[in-house]
Amino acid sequence: MSLYAVLDDIELEIITWLDGLEMRYGASYAEQGLIGRKSIIQHTGYAPDEVTIDALLHASWCNPADEVARLRDAMNEARPLAFVLGTGEYRGVFVIESLEVTTRQTDGYGAVLAFECRIRLKEYIGDPAEPLPPGVIREGFRIPIAAEGAADWTVADMALRWPEDGGGSPLASVARTVSSAVSAIGQVTQAAAGVAMLARIAGSDTASAMLMLPGVSSSVNAAASALPIAGMDALADVASLAADAVQAASAMRSAQSLLAGASGALGGGLAGVSSALWSVNAAVSTLDAARGAVARIGRSVALKEVNIWPT
Repeated sequence: MSLYAVLDDIELEIITWLDGLEMRYGASYAEQGLIGRKSIIQHTGYAPDEVTIDALLHASWCNPADEVARLRDAMNEARPLAFVLGTGEYRGVFVIESLEVTTRQTDGYGAVLAFECRIRLKEYIGDPAEPLPPGVIREGFRIPIAAEGAADWTVADMALRWPEDGGGSPLASVARTVSSAVSAIGQVTQAAAGVAMLARIAGSDTASAMLMLPGVSSSVNAAASALPIAGMDALADVASLAADAVQAASAMRSAQSLLAGASGALGGGLAGVSSALWSVNAAVSTLDAARGAVARIGRSVALKEVNIWPT
């Protein structure tokens, strides 16, 4: 599956899960040469973190040319940008060190439909007197998690990385919903790949396809059950997240219905494989249209003072 990420407010699809996102960490050492001996070194600090992103900008969710222009502007202005993964994990503040753009797809008139971008980021430390740019929540910032005036507040730690204690706070609940959505979309994609493989094998090896059929059908059912529709419905009660939550929940309901159709078709044996393949591919396309909404929910909660109170 692809990994979704947001750089400031620019939405990116990282091309491959394993090698589309590279992180580089470093330490700094002073070196003193010695006559006739190896040099001695002394640790002096740490190098800024570096990130390399191989990203896709596609017309299905943005205007690629406009997004590239925004990336160039951010680089030319040396503007600090917050970097957040689609799971909502806040990775820090970076500046764009370099930007490489390759045209991958155009329409019949030459208009760009897709760019591939290699974006190199360097961690932003900033002025020691004001090390964080506006909009970045500091460690220790107190976030209200109950009705206005209530005494129940939570303290942000590590710049609002998602809580890992499994607690019942609203922020933890949103984190689990976003993570579940990203995982479920990947699960649906994998199930669709399984149906596609079954269709190919069924054309040449009926016996092997019959052996595969129960496992493929089970994976389709599991993918449908994994979609966190109830969690997205709950987020629709949060004013600042409502639009994206409604979009994501609607897409998940449609995908779940399509997956149910695919499961029913597979229940009829190999004769239903073609119908099932159409249904799972439609489910994947439906969820693809909602991945931006899921990423924006994660970004909003990770970087802003989102009001977690019901509307």
